Amino acid sequence: MNAEATLVPLMFFGSIFAFPLVRRHLIHRHEMERLHVLRPVPVAPAAAPPDPADDTPTLALRLPEPHRQYALALLCRLQDAPYDQLDVPAQYVLRQARLDYLPTTLRAYLTLTPAARAHLHARGHSPESHLQAQLETIAQGVSAVLGQDQTAAQRMLTQGAFLRDRFVQGHREDGPATVREFLQS
Repeated sequence: MNAEATLVPLMFFGSIFAFPLVRRHLIHRHEMERLHVLRPVPVAPAAAPPDPADDTPTLALRLPEPHRQYALALLCRLQDAPYDQLDVPAQYVLRQARLDYLPTTLRAYLTLTPAARAHLHARGHSPESHLQAQLETIAQGVSAVLGQDQTAAQRMLTQGAFLRDRFVQGHREDGPATVREFLQS
């Protein structure tokens, strides 16, 4: 009898306190299911148009053998260039070489018709030698741009001019002007 006397009030108070918790859980679960149904279905993004830079490797692979290796090496050099370490004009030249000059050169060679080849041969020109000369011109331009890092040199010159203005202009009111004078004081 004692067990029944404690179980009945315990069940009564338990249901009073548990009912709001269960109700809140069911409302929350229903709201989450409703939001899931109302959420728009994600649409797959439309395929972006192919970047003109992406067909450059394909064009290079269609070249005859000695030119293929040269064009691919040039393409790798352009791709691996340290763009973030170069000044803006150098970045522009390298991007133009990668996205415009090289693909245009390769397309011009690959779209030569037999009649155009015959015309070039009749004038004493070889399409392959022209292609090689154009690839070498692009490579020389890339080498020149990568060889001249004007930003770092300009920073060094600017810092030197600042230091000369700051420390070499004679004695300053706030202390010695040169390092030698500083060390001797």
